[in-house]
Formats: sequence, C-alpha cells, structure tokens
Amino acid sequence: MSSKPIALVIATAGLVITALLPLPAGGAPTPSSGTIESLQQRAAALETQISTASENEQIAGELYDQSTVKYQQAEAKLTVIHKKLIRAKAETAASKRRVRRAAVAAYVFGDSVTSGFSAVLTKSVNESGEVTTYANAATSTLSAAVAALSQAEAQVQANAASQSIETSNAAKAVAQARRSQSAAESDATLLSSALSQVKGRLATAVAQRAAELAAEARQKAAAEAASRAREQQAAEAAAAVAQAVANSDPNSAADSAAATAAISSATAASSAGAPTLTPYGSTRGGDLAVSTAESLLGVPYVWGGSTVSGVDCSGLTMYAWAAAGVALLHSAWYQYLDTTHVALTHIEPGDLLFYYFPNDGTDPVTHVAMYVGAGPYGSQTVIQAPETGETVSYVSFYTYGLVGAGRPQMPSSDSVPTTTTTTPTTTTTTTTTLAPTTTTLAPTTTTPTSLVTPTS
Repeated sequence: MSSKPIALVIATAGLVITALLPLPAGGAPTPSSGTIESLQQRAAALETQISTASENEQIAGELYDQSTVKYQQAEAKLTVIHKKLIRAKAETAASKRRVRRAAVAAYVFGDSVTSGFSAVLTKSVNESGEVTTYANAATSTLSAAVAALSQAEAQVQANAASQSIETSNAAKAVAQARRSQSAAESDATLLSSALSQVKGRLATAVAQRAAELAAEARQKAAAEAASRAREQQAAEAAAAVAQAVANSDPNSAADSAAATAAISSATAASSAGAPTLTPYGSTRGGDLAVSTAESLLGVPYVWGGSTVSGVDCSGLTMYAWAAAGVALLHSAWYQYLDTTHVALTHIEPGDLLFYYFPNDGTDPVTHVAMYVGAGPYGSQTVIQAPETGETVSYVSFYTYGLVGAGRPQMPSSDSVPTTTTTTPTTTTTTTTTLAPTTTTLAPTTTTPTSLVTPTS
C-alpha cells in the first residue's frame, strides 16, 4: 500500500569511514577516499530512486485496487441492464402476439370499440371475455402500444450499449494500472540490482582502504619501535660511559609521558512524546478479524492479493473482516470512506489505521493496517502487509503518515457481551454498545525514532 524509506546505512557508515581516513599533506584526498566518496554518492542517488520507484509502485497498487472495484461495479450494472433487456424483449414479443390476435378478432367479428381495450396488454382476447371491444380502432391503438414497448426496448438496448462501453473502459483502466505496477516493480528491481552492485564495490573499496591504512599503521609502528630501540640503546650506552668516568651518583632521569583521556559524550535528542494506544474495549467481530489477520502472519505481500497465497495492505484487512461477516472493498481509500472514524483514545482490536505518505499521489489514504491490541509490542501492536518483498507481520504502532482510525461496522442486530459474572445460583450478562466517534486525525509529518515505515 506505501512508502517505506530505505535506510541509508551504507551511506552513513561510509561517511563515518571517510571521516576516519587521514588526508595526506596539504589536505588533498587520496585516490581511495575519492573512490569511496564517489560510490557513496552513487549509492545515495540509487536509494533515492528506489524510494521513488517504491512510492510509484504503492500508488499503482492503490489505483489497481480502485480500478478493480469500479470494474466489478460496472459489470454488475451491465448484468442488471441485460436482464431488463431480456424482459423488455419478452414483453414486446407478447404484445405483438396480442396485436395479431386482436386484429384477427376485429376482422372476424367486425364490431366497434365500446370498452375494455386496455386488457390486450395484460391478457388474451378469450380471457377478457369482451370480444366486442376489438373493432377498427383496436389495431391502430395496439400498434401504438407495441411501438411504445419497442421504444422502451430500444432505450434499454442503448443503456446496455452505454454500460458496455463503461465496463470496457473500466477493464482498460485495470489493465493500465497493472502495466503501471509492473513497470514500477521492474524499475525497483533494476535499481535494487544496481544498488547491490554499487554497495559491493563500496564494500570492496572500504576494505581495500582499510587494508591500506592497516599496512601504513604497521609500517609506522615498526618504524617507531625501531626508533625507540635505537634511542634506548644510545641511552644505555651513555649511561654506561657516564658511570665509568664518574664516581658521583648519577642522576636517574625518568622520561615523563603525557597521559591523554578520551572523553565521549552521548547526547540524546529529546523528542515530543508520540501518542500511544490503549485498548478502549473489544468486540466479537474485531477479535475475529484480528485472529484471522494473525493466521496470515508470514504470508507474502502480493500486489492486488487478498487470499491465503498472498495479500496487499487492503487485501489483508478485507480478508480479515470478511471472516467477521463484514464486506470491505479492496482499497485503502474506499475502506477509509466505508468505516466509522474513531479517536485513538477509543481504539479497539480490529480497528483499521489509515496512512498517507509523501509523494503517494492524490488519494488522501494509500495504506491501511490493523490494530491488534496485544502482541509482541504490547498494547502498541499493529499487523500489516507492508510492501513487495516482505510478509504479513507485526509492527509497533507508528504515527508517521497517520491519517486516522476507522471501525468497520458489524450488522446492527449484533450485540457484544463484554463482561459476564457467574455464581452458583445466578448469571449476570452485561451488554455494552460503544458509540463511535467521528474524530478524524490530521496527517502528521513527525517520524517516530527507530521507526520503519511500510508501504501497502
């Protein structure tokens, strides 16, 4: 469903290594450090391009989901129109048969019209029992009725043709969205391959530079050790000469060495506390949706998927809530529109969390996850289908890109027992119905510390 920024670990590590590399006299960088810097810049550029490609893939996925929904709706409309057309054709054919029978009756009996003419549109001449109503005017009036039915049939045919065009256009939109997603996925694959090659070259360059520095350090240490050995020998020789030529007590001189203490200060940046989640309650439907979503843990992310073989972000939530009897559309944006918006202080397991990430296109919502309520991250546990190449997994609640929370609605007839007290003689059941709020959270641009942002 978004987008997940790629961690610039290599670039950061490269900057640290560059900072540690010594410069030759005059401050000019060595060829090796220049190569490393160039590779770092190339890796950073590729990571930016991969991030853009991932965002494009996320946008294409949401557009594909929306196009599929519209195509299914168009097909349903076309089916209804075809049924109407079949009925219209049958009614027109029946009316034509009545016209022929009325014309024969008028010709045989030759009586003038008195009353009951309208019966020809609903029953046969014999059934009406009024053969005297069909005279000279019957044929022309019935013909007009048949013409009206034919006109209605033509209108239904025109509607069918128009709906067929709309359905065809919807199918083309689905195909175009699929091609866009394939292109974005191909771009991301190619860029990832290029990035892997650059990272490999960067690692080689760093290793070579480290080997060069280690060799230089060994040579310097050996030279310093040799120099100290020579100085020690000279000092010992001078002391021996001085002892030999003078009987006075020699002054024992001790070399003084400067002691340097390395002080490291870790300054932690204080941040405004991000909101946390506390379960407000629970419902049978929400608990069932959560357990169904958890049954898909480890299932691969499949763009446009909504089965146990693979799901995308909205496919996961649609599949989970279907188990609770709630039909959601296969689109994060449509799910946002179809749910009751709730405040984070009223969150319940099974509620959906909607997100929009920078550069995700025009739709206000491009990713959806599900609040679990209890899991590896305690009350902050969320489950989601992040992005291509990953699987359905838990993640700690994050506010980066958060638009708001929504609750799918169970049928109104369902009441949910929340507390039950049982004694040997009496059983008390309390049924609580929570009134949903309509609070919608505005998107925030604050990225929580150590947060990995998904795409869907």
